[in-house]
Amino acid sequence: MVRRRIRTMSMLAAAAPLAAALAVLPAAPAQAADGDLSCSATLNLTLEPPLRAGGSAKVSITGDLTNCTSRNGKYTALRSGKLTAAGDATATAGGFNPCGLLVTAKGNGTIAWVSGGDSSLDWRISPDPITGIAFSANVTAGQLNGDAITVAARSAQPNQGCRTNGLSTLAVTAQVSFA
Repeated sequence: MVRRRIRTMSMLAAAAPLAAALAVLPAAPAQAADGDLSCSATLNLTLEPPLRAGGSAKVSITGDLTNCTSRNGKYTALRSGKLTAAGDATATAGGFNPCGLLVTAKGNGTIAWVSGGDSSLDWRISPDPITGIAFSANVTAGQLNGDAITVAARSAQPNQGCRTNGLSTLAVTAQVSFA
């Protein structure tokens, strides 16, 4: 039971942060109003070639933001959107996760809102000695310009055999907040 908990916690600690960060997620200091928008997210990351310790990879991210709500009422028209993002990642050995990697990555992307308009964003991920990874993302243009993006991963599933074959895919579900 303890081994399963450790394994599950390790998987979430490794995969969730990577997914969140690679996909545009978590936080930097907010510059816009608190609680602009909150959405459920399903994200799919692809790394080519598969990321291994000492290696690098191109990262492409696709995803859906759904069930969006604007707590402050400023963005009620933004109910769902499609995310596309890309960037570069490198990894070193380490970390208590299924893939045994400490990942650094950065890139940019766009959210195309179903109601019209886009949000451009920049994202970055870096190793953190306490949480395993630190994320930052910011909306740089369009809808929600100036907002920081925070991601709370609910689940993350890397490809089977990522410890020996490298990290090639990561599927993540999360709650994404813009503030």
